[in-house]
Amino acid sequence: MNIKIIQTLLDVFHYYGESIRLDLERFENALNDEAPDLVDERYLVVQGLQSGIFEMMIFDDDYRRIKYIDYLKYVQNMNEEEALLTTIVFEICFQQYGYDFEIGNIDELLQRAHEQDNLEELYVIARAYFKGFGVKQDYEKSFQLFQYLYGQGDDRGAYYLGYMYEYGYGIEQDIEKAMMYYSSHEDDQCFLRMGTLYMLGKYVEQDDEMALEYLMKSHEQDAYLYSGILLEKQHLYSDAFQAYLKGAQLFQKDCLYKVAIYLYKGIGTQLNQEEAYRYFRYAYYCLHGESAYQLSMIFFDGVVVEKNIKQALTFLTQAAKLSNQEACFMLARFYGEGLYVDKNFELSRQYYQKANELSDII
Repeated sequence: MNIKIIQTLLDVFHYYGESIRLDLERFENALNDEAPDLVDERYLVVQGLQSGIFEMMIFDDDYRRIKYIDYLKYVQNMNEEEALLTTIVFEICFQQYGYDFEIGNIDELLQRAHEQDNLEELYVIARAYFKGFGVKQDYEKSFQLFQYLYGQGDDRGAYYLGYMYEYGYGIEQDIEKAMMYYSSHEDDQCFLRMGTLYMLGKYVEQDDEMALEYLMKSHEQDAYLYSGILLEKQHLYSDAFQAYLKGAQLFQKDCLYKVAIYLYKGIGTQLNQEEAYRYFRYAYYCLHGESAYQLSMIFFDGVVVEKNIKQALTFLTQAAKLSNQEACFMLARFYGEGLYVDKNFELSRQYYQKANELSDII
């Protein structure tokens, strides 16, 4: 399957307007015209639209990728790979063209919650103001509500209070108070933030052991990535692989890539290049440039799959679009020498220029 379908859908929404999704027949015809070669991908997008996940994303203030993948597997009988690509397609389109759901009576809801001292409703409203979900983002109001809840013994907002103190959002910046709130409550977000701060040596002395202790308590997907990095740094490759694998099961793209690399090279786990190929594909669907490059090399070399230069070039070009420097250098050389492609000095120059620009970023 090809991630080109993502840009195709964005083009359809850009030309016809996002509301075309409400007219399924017209939408399907427009998609067919834009991508006649992407038959399987078009079918998945239409299925995804019929499932209602676009609308579900609009009302989801706590987005989790795995939730939608499981939903599509159950509702549309998609396999895991199909569900992942479909979820990513709509995830990106929603980020580009989704609209804000507005809670029209937010003031009434807030007043009623205060009158009834309904801590659950106050927590939901506080988060809405923090994230700008359904209301105009207002850190000051969010801070006031979370602080009130904290004073009432409801410390679920500790992460948000810490975050606002750390960055000076809605309140004057105070790192000491930020650290106090982060460390005062045991939840996934607080553990992740504390682990990250110790890992980076930000505000505190860098301490990999302390960082790992916090990170391994968190079930946030990025916590598994950072745990894997720290374990890898200690040459505990088997433990690192297990950490990455947990993140990959939540479809965290960097964890998917790391699992693929470990399987492909037999690091910290038994060598399994067929399984590595699957994880590279999954990471590629999540727009991971290095994975697109690795897939290109697999097709160039004929490892696991039959050698296919055309497919290899497709992945290589997509890797370059996803800002993979190695892919840019390789395409620059191919176009300069006329290797696998027609010689084109202008394209060669452009790829060399992009590769050099990526060097500056790195």
